[in-house]
Formats: sequence, structure tokens, C-alpha cells
Amino acid sequence: MNDKIKFIIKVTVAHFVSYLLCGLIFSKLFNYEVLFKLDNVQYYMRDAYGNSSLIGPFVQILRGALIGCILLILKDNLLKKKNGWLYLWIIFAGLGIVCTPGAAPASIEGIVYSQLPLEFHLKTAPELLVQTLLFSLWVTGDFKFKISEKIKIPIITTAIAGIGFSVGGIILALVLKVDVMASASDPFAFIVMFVSLVIVFFITKLYMNNRKIYMTVAYYIICYLSLAGLPTAYNYLTNSLLRSPLSLIFSGLPVIVIGIYLFVTKKTKKTNRDNQYK
Repeated sequence: MNDKIKFIIKVTVAHFVSYLLCGLIFSKLFNYEVLFKLDNVQYYMRDAYGNSSLIGPFVQILRGALIGCILLILKDNLLKKKNGWLYLWIIFAGLGIVCTPGAAPASIEGIVYSQLPLEFHLKTAPELLVQTLLFSLWVTGDFKFKISEKIKIPIITTAIAGIGFSVGGIILALVLKVDVMASASDPFAFIVMFVSLVIVFFITKLYMNNRKIYMTVAYYIICYLSLAGLPTAYNYLTNSLLRSPLSLIFSGLPVIVIGIYLFVTKKTKKTNRDNQYK
């Protein structure tokens, strides 16, 4: 079960990173903003840089997990073969892109039966093919990155804080019915985010050396003030579109996730330590 969970996580990360990277590169390379307004495409696709585009990458976390669950069927045979990446990519490219049952972009059905212009099919195909190629190489490869145990937990905690910071901001913008792109156009807001994440990293590093009750209370208070209090104060001081007391709720949610992660990590270490003594 542990190996299966690790595999699903690996697939999810591979999908999320390759999707985000290829999306950023090819959207600029083929100017998706103009492409998505071409003829019938404007009725098929949402705005290239609208709210859905910002939420989209986070939806890929769920999508990546589902792909991981499906690929468990192939995990112990096809994916471990020599050139397994090629077999996986052919499956994705063949069944998932070119020969999809529906009339999707860059597919045979899409070219024949949809009213989407040929230019749209040709310009979206490279992203689909390259993303699935990178994904296949990552999933079948045995890449291992060694991270010092002293900074492993602080790095993961900071990553959770960073993702939570972004997701919280998007949710807040949607609740307040504010243009997400307009609310994200303030460069100083990213500086606030960077400062918050730096604080989380170093306070976590300090907390790992001292988990006494008073330090635990201080740790979570500082994390909350950094991730929720600091951006909320900034929003009010600058009269931001996101100024709202709800920021204290949505921006504080990552602290709960961090707490769960640290609890599970501590319990896992304790279990491993107990097993060593048996």
C-alpha cells in the first residue's frame, strides 16, 4: 500500500509540473490568447488568461492523482520494461490525443467532426505531445533527489504554505467576485508572499529542534500571522481588491494542512523508531 501511495504521488507531481511547465511555454510560443479567440475556438475554449486558467493547474492535482490510480494497473509490468517510457507515451499520444473517442483538439475525430479550425489543432498538438512525453519519462524514470533531513521538512512545509497561499488568494478572489488576474497584478503582493514563505521556512527549521508545548504554540501563531495576518494587513494598507476579513480564514487554511503534515510525520517517525526496538 505504501508503494502504491508513493507511486500515485510521483505521478501526480509529474503531471502537475509537466502540465504547468508546458502550458507556460507553449501558451507564449503559440500566443494562446489570440489562438483561443480564433473563429469557433472562442465558443469552445474559455479565455486563455481568465479565472479558469488560474484554477486549472490546481485541478491538475486531482487529475494527476486519478491518472496515478489508473496507471497502477501498468505499474508492475509495462512501466518497468525497457523503454517503458516509450510504451506509455505511445498509449497517451495514441489513445489520449490522436484517437480519442470524442472530437477533441488535435485528434482525428476533432479534425473531421468539429468546426475548430485546422490551425487550432496544429498549434495545440505540440503542447499535448511534449507534456505527455515529459510525463512518461518522469513516471518511468528512477530519479532520486537527496535532500538533507534537516531541511526536508522545512522545504515541504514551505511548499505547502506556498500552494496554500496561492489557492487561498484565488478562492478569496472568487468569493469576492474580483477579477483574479487584476488582483494578481500587484508585484508587491508577491514580495509579501516571499517574505511569508521565508518566515515559515526558518520558523519550521527552528521548531524541528524544539517541539516543546510553548514552542508549538508559538510556531503555529507565527505561521498564521505570516500566512494570514501579513497579507490581510497588506491588503488593507494598500486598499487592495482582496481586502476582506475573509482573508484571515482562507489564507490561514495552509496552517491546518501544515499541522496535519507535521503530526503525521512525527507519528511515522515514532512508529519507525518503535519498530527498530522490537
